[in-house]
Amino acid sequence: MGLLNDRVALLAGVGIDLGSALARVFAAEGAHLVLAARSEDTIRALAGEIEGMGRKCVWQCTDITDAVACESLVARAEAELGGLDILVNNAVWPHGEGLLADANLEDWRTAMDVNFLGPLTMTQAAIPALRRREAARIIMVSTIGSREIHPGAGPYASSKAALNSVTKTLARELGPDGIRVNALVPGWIWGPTAEGVLRRFGEAEGVSLEDMRTRYEEGTALGYLPEAPEIAKVAVFLASELSNPVTGHLLDANAGQWM
Repeated sequence: MGLLNDRVALLAGVGIDLGSALARVFAAEGAHLVLAARSEDTIRALAGEIEGMGRKCVWQCTDITDAVACESLVARAEAELGGLDILVNNAVWPHGEGLLADANLEDWRTAMDVNFLGPLTMTQAAIPALRRREAARIIMVSTIGSREIHPGAGPYASSKAALNSVTKTLARELGPDGIRVNALVPGWIWGPTAEGVLRRFGEAEGVSLEDMRTRYEEGTALGYLPEAPEIAKVAVFLASELSNPVTGHLLDANAGQWM
């Protein structure tokens, strides 16, 4: 028996790295899945993999800033899988680097639309379905960038900091319905995305990718950068009955990069 046996989880933002890992780990723990992403190729292939694991899977290309699209996806979860127990908001727009003094504020608006208002749009669509289940869960995926503040990362950091705050608001608002609302706050996740970023940083300094990885690993208490499946397992904890007393919490999962 898995920790999520026969629960139905909607995963919004299923791309490479963490998004795909969430799907695989949730399915391994027994969940049936509803997958949302912008790339049809990504979710179609992943859905086939999940079904190959013996789990039911519904997928749909979805713009999480579109309320009608979000409502359609939740309706499919109820119609095809019998309900909705868990919502994981993992969609992200990590761009818009640069100082505010020189910024195009459209980047800030896009970051807020996707990273903050997008999860709220999906959450609003899901609340009626979640209220019909016992001990439902909402998990917001935030970032260490909302904790460690760096110049030039304002759009991403600010939008995720807003998500941190609304996690607590929703925990208060939905607590009477038995819905737990928490945020998962990863640091660097070793995988294709982190590898690409650190390679770019290293090229700017004339430093190899291996040396860059070592530098960032040495900045953690545990001396390594977690991989996506490890972070996904932390999300399983928040999605399972193991976390019944936990709501309104921002759970850092970063190997001690920030504490």
